[in-house]
Amino acid sequence: MILSLLIVPALHVTLIGALSGLVGAFAYLDRRIFFAESVTHGTFPGAVLGVVVAASLGLGHSGMSAALYVGAFLGTIPLVALMRYLASIPGISSQGAAGIVLTAGFAAGYFLATWFKPLPLAVSSFLTGSVMTVSPADVWWAGAVLLLASVLVAVGHRQLLAHCFDPVEPGAAHGAARNERIILGLILAAVTVAIPAVGTILSIALIAAPAAALAPSARSARSFLIGCPLLGAALGLAGLGIAVPARLSAGGTIALLCAGAVLASRLPGWVRARGTARPRAAVAFH
Repeated sequence: MILSLLIVPALHVTLIGALSGLVGAFAYLDRRIFFAESVTHGTFPGAVLGVVVAASLGLGHSGMSAALYVGAFLGTIPLVALMRYLASIPGISSQGAAGIVLTAGFAAGYFLATWFKPLPLAVSSFLTGSVMTVSPADVWWAGAVLLLASVLVAVGHRQLLAHCFDPVEPGAAHGAARNERIILGLILAAVTVAIPAVGTILSIALIAAPAAALAPSARSARSFLIGCPLLGAALGLAGLGIAVPARLSAGGTIALLCAGAVLASRLPGWVRARGTARPRAAVAFH
């Protein structure tokens, strides 16, 4: 009985873990992690509005689930446009623009959630997720986006990687803009379908951690692009496997495992650094 109840959550965290890892690889290489962090909070107001509209139309749970995804995705588009505009203003860095949008999006979500209270869905599920209550429809959404992302990466990974390492290649402005839109779109889609399981706050962990953990040891771009989704899926499943018997928050457990994976990936470098630093210190004192 317990195993049958875990099939849908396990499938969902596997799919969003793989998707987040794959998308996170490009977000990491393209220096879009802080952008992704802002987008995760920017999905909050759109998700609230999507559920409100679905409830007003009398749609059932599956309809509200679909409206949540559509609203969250569409809600990030004006915020991304605002972020790009702010970054173009002299004196405002891209990180500053992302910080402004992060705060504004999160505040707008709380305002809307309070304004339309009570919502047919708990606000806490928007923020930290509730993986044990995901539906088969959530699994289908995650699977569809993962399939789309896999096809885009399989077809255009060379161009996307080239854009990450050389985004201002002369004479390729049109291609650079297209590749940028693809990467931004994948980030938005990955954050959106992760909401039911890990929410708008914790989804950044699955996006950032696999790439950050594998970057120091990746031998090639191919191994990096394959390893990130595998590690993301493994972290999602491991977090669920620990959280359920321990009666912990699955989203929080997954986020902590992601942090642990990044720290573990840095340990060999720290050990080597300490080993090489000691002889130098001894020589200096002589």
